[in-house]
Amino acid sequence: MLISVCMCTYKRDTLDKTLNSLYSQELPADCSLEIVVVDNDVAESGRKVCEKYQQLQDAVTISYHVNGERNLSAVRNTTIEQASGDLLAFIDDDEWAEADWVKALYDAMDRYSADAVFGKVVVHYPESSPDWIAEGDMFGKDNHATGAILKKGATSNAMLKAHWVKNEGFRFDAEFGKSGGEDTDFFHRISRAGGKLVFDNAAVVSETVEEHRLNLEYLKKQNVRIGQTHWNYLWSRQRGFAFLKTGLFVLAQVGGAGLLTLLTLPFGKKRYAKWYLLLVRNVEKVKTAIVGGKKVELYGNH
Repeated sequence: MLISVCMCTYKRDTLDKTLNSLYSQELPADCSLEIVVVDNDVAESGRKVCEKYQQLQDAVTISYHVNGERNLSAVRNTTIEQASGDLLAFIDDDEWAEADWVKALYDAMDRYSADAVFGKVVVHYPESSPDWIAEGDMFGKDNHATGAILKKGATSNAMLKAHWVKNEGFRFDAEFGKSGGEDTDFFHRISRAGGKLVFDNAAVVSETVEEHRLNLEYLKKQNVRIGQTHWNYLWSRQRGFAFLKTGLFVLAQVGGAGLLTLLTLPFGKKRYAKWYLLLVRNVEKVKTAIVGGKKVELYGNH
C-alpha cells in the first residue's frame, strides 16, 4: 500500500529536519512512502532541500511542486491532488515526526476502522520565550484520549483514507485560505458526511514555536481567527435547537472566561492569559454572529 505524506512549505529553515524525519520512518509491512511537497514560494526556496532527498537511493520517494497562489487552501489542494497514495498523511514543514509516526497512524486507522486518524503534537518553546508563554503552554495543541471520536481535526498530524479526496471530491475551502482553519473545516465536513475521525496518542510529531509568535498580540490575533472560524465552519451552519445550544454555550464561555480573567488579572499574565484569550475567542464568535467583520488573515500576505 502506498502512503502519501502531503506537506506545504514556505521559506522554512526547518524543512530539512522535517524531511529527514520522514525518510527515517519505520514503515508498516507491505507499505511504501511518497512525500509530496508543494512550495508556496514562487522563488522555489524549498527546491534544493527536496532535490537533496530526491538523489538518495531510498524506498521513500519525494516530488516537488510549486503553487504560488496566496491562499493556503489552494496550496493544500495541490498536495492532495498530486498524491498517489491510498492513504494521505499530513505534517507541517516546521514539525518533525517520531520514527514510528506513520506506522502508529496506520495501525490506529486499522484498529478503529477509522477514515481519519489524528495524533499528538508536542510543542517546544525556545529559551527566549517569556515565562508566561512557556509555563502556561500557550501554544499547546488539543489532546485527547486514544480512541476518542472527533468531529474535526488538523493537518499538523493526520492520516486520511484517500477515497474522500479521489472519490468523494473533498477539497480545502478557499474561504479559509488566508485566515487558517481550512483543515478544521475540511475534516469537520468529512465527519458530517459520515467519516469516522479518531485520535491516537502513539502518533507523535513535535514543533518549536517561532520567535515572532511569542507575544500576546499574535496570540490575540490567533484566537480572533479561531473565533471567526468557529462561526464560519460550525455555528452559522446549524439550525434550530443546535444553533441556540451553541449560542448559549458561547455566551456561558464569555461570562466564565471574563470573570476568571478579572479574578486572575492581579497575578500577572501567567495566571490570566489563558482565560483572557478564551474570552477573546468567544467574544469574536458572538461579534461575528451579530455583525460579521473583517476576517483575520494569518496567511497569504507574504
